[in-house]
Amino acid sequence: MLLRKNSLEDTLIIEFSEPVKALSSTVLGGGFRELTHVVFHRVNEDFNDPNPENYAKELVREIGLPVETSAVFLTAVDVIREHVDREVKHPVKARIIATIGFTPLVCIGDKELIHKHATINILLVVDKNLSNNALVDIASLIGSLKTLALVDLGLSCNYHGRAYSTATDALIVASKKSGSREMYGGPVTDVGFTVSKLVYETIVEYGLKKLDLNTKFKNIFGVSIDWLVDTAVKLYMYAPIPGVTVNDVKKDIVHELSRLLKDPNIWALGLAARSLDHYGLAGTIPHLEKEEYLNDSKKILVDELLGIVLSIYVNGWKGMLSYYWIDRIKHQLKMFKDKPMFIDDLLASIIGSILSRVYDKYLE
Repeated sequence: MLLRKNSLEDTLIIEFSEPVKALSSTVLGGGFRELTHVVFHRVNEDFNDPNPENYAKELVREIGLPVETSAVFLTAVDVIREHVDREVKHPVKARIIATIGFTPLVCIGDKELIHKHATINILLVVDKNLSNNALVDIASLIGSLKTLALVDLGLSCNYHGRAYSTATDALIVASKKSGSREMYGGPVTDVGFTVSKLVYETIVEYGLKKLDLNTKFKNIFGVSIDWLVDTAVKLYMYAPIPGVTVNDVKKDIVHELSRLLKDPNIWALGLAARSLDHYGLAGTIPHLEKEEYLNDSKKILVDELLGIVLSIYVNGWKGMLSYYWIDRIKHQLKMFKDKPMFIDDLLASIIGSILSRVYDKYLE
């Protein structure tokens, strides 16, 4: 079952050497059906056609493909330069062609979606004759694997928990029409085992390569790097050093933060705090009710312990004392009021530790 790739401007065309049976959730070609072609087409990030199926039909007609046996993915990702194409041959031959964009991320309870269409679009072709049951099994697997990959990449929606998808994802699972039939495609089958490894590794490896520093920082620490720098400057102004310009201090803060963000220990503490906030929001920390978490229960000390560990690691006792100082005055600043229980203290610790090193530089 060979696939041939052709490309036009903003359009990637996949042609099967023979018709395949498929299960699809695309805007055109959805459901169980026979396919001869799959199209990945790039649209603007603000694409909002009220009838995307008609849009896709017109696209297919313009290209000269059969509407009845074509499926269309729509995405804001550059489908020519940014698509992923991977194949494995053992224990089952399978191939994935995908466009992966991480906006807009979706989390449980988050209604504030940004209407951009980057999306995760996956075409998975298995060199076996799969039953309808097996196609459904694999489609279900892909959903689970995608969620796991996003979680392991540390992606989240501000303070609404872990991301489990993007808003407009789509998939196609395709198989041969001939040969002995595979009745199931769950995780314990050879097909399911192959698909699990292929899909998970494809998304994670792409994310590790494409997510920039600020995106990683914001997903783990809940704020942008600029937010942290600006907040550190504002807190510094509570105790400025005579004869030192604010601009020089800001440069020092940026330098110290850049140094910290090259240390995996800082990221590990951030992931620990972020995960605890996710568990707290879900109400799954034993003996801590969700309402207690949301009200920053005084019986929890781990948030401060994480802050203490980070501050001592960065600058010893001076770092810890500076963290205590920031922790005491941070509630006077509105920018801390919406921060969750655990990340709240880690942000204060990072800022306090950095400022303590800045004070060391000038006061020593």
